[in-house]
Amino acid sequence: MAQHGGRITGIQSGVSGPTAFVLTHRSDDDPDAYCASLQALAITRSLGRRGVPVVRVHPGTRELSLASRYCWRAEYSPNVHGSEYALLRFLLQTAQKYPGPKAIIPASDDTAYFLGRHRKALSKAFRVVAPEADTVETIIDKRRQLQAARSLGIPIPETYFPRDLAQVQALAPTLAGYPYIIKPNVAHRWRLSSVRNKMRAPGAKAIVARNAAELVEHYRHISLVDANLMVQRVVGGPERELYGFFGYFDERSQPLGYCVRSKIRQLPLGFGYCTLIESCAEDRVVSQSIRLLQGLGFHGLVGVEWKRDPQTGELLLLEVNARATNTSSLPPACGVDLPWMAFADAIGEPVAPVTQWKTGVKWVWLSEDVWAARQLGLGALEWLKSLRGKKVGAVYAADDLRPFLLDSALFLRKALGRRLRRFVPARVPSSGPAVP
Repeated sequence: MAQHGGRITGIQSGVSGPTAFVLTHRSDDDPDAYCASLQALAITRSLGRRGVPVVRVHPGTRELSLASRYCWRAEYSPNVHGSEYALLRFLLQTAQKYPGPKAIIPASDDTAYFLGRHRKALSKAFRVVAPEADTVETIIDKRRQLQAARSLGIPIPETYFPRDLAQVQALAPTLAGYPYIIKPNVAHRWRLSSVRNKMRAPGAKAIVARNAAELVEHYRHISLVDANLMVQRVVGGPERELYGFFGYFDERSQPLGYCVRSKIRQLPLGFGYCTLIESCAEDRVVSQSIRLLQGLGFHGLVGVEWKRDPQTGELLLLEVNARATNTSSLPPACGVDLPWMAFADAIGEPVAPVTQWKTGVKWVWLSEDVWAARQLGLGALEWLKSLRGKKVGAVYAADDLRPFLLDSALFLRKALGRRLRRFVPARVPSSGPAVP
């Protein structure tokens, strides 16, 4: 296998060279099937630009990253939520079609959990870039995650794990310093269409309660949909004090590369997904993240989120993602190509650690940042000014336009739908028979 400046050459035919398998979920019958798996798109582009054949394993055809020119092949798989064992059989059978070393990388919580659970069986055919089962189970369950963090001396926000509504009714009036939020213990539960469609605020990562009555009422409703919940004090302060750590840790839990970002905007406002972020330097984010992840025995791509407490100045742990995050195209733009490092390490190539990065580089999800800026009341000029400087797109890439064009078409359809709803009167219930 020839390498030139970190690029693997002579393997685009995929006959005998190493291959990357990027695993996601979300079938075509999901109403949000066309939403981009931004982490899958970032991994696919990172590796494809290095000459690595990328096989996207996905249970449908309607996913933006499948349109990437760097998606060498697509394998349409069973959905992990349908049958884990069907997916396992499919992967082991599919591996036989591809000679040479094969690395498999998760691009969602669901698939990271799957790879951890079936790591031993999959290791017969793949180099698995994911944590061991115990580690990923500790990370995905927020109760276990925060308990592990506390045992390692990592500061965490004030958090409760009530068993039922009666406990919340007793807890709510004793809490000081509202607001508090209600979050799922297992975050990807709220991203399932079966759960999301029943939520009052679909797409939200957390529900805000501004007083005791709201906490009880929100918990009463949400627990009917998902009873595995946590209550956590909101850490105040500006969004700029929300930091993210990106990293890749090898099988000995040694960090081979990392960088840090701060958040500028998100959607939904308050507790949503990043729409604009910027790389920055923050030594404490790095030191606490490494201490936490090494304490967990972590291996793989990872994202850790922190918030500075304005009252104490501490950096409090918000969450750990045991896989690449939505904003994973930022590290390569900063000089830390984490997907490439993970792949090269998996196939046994030497990887020189990268612990310095460019600061001031922005990542923007244009189609969503428009809505975030509008909700914040920013004018067009003010919004454009906020995008100045070196940046990388969540979806846009000059050398890979098809995902962006498809995302733009979906954005226009969404914008038109919102505009039309302003002029369509609400349906008035009729006392007569329903008209088909």
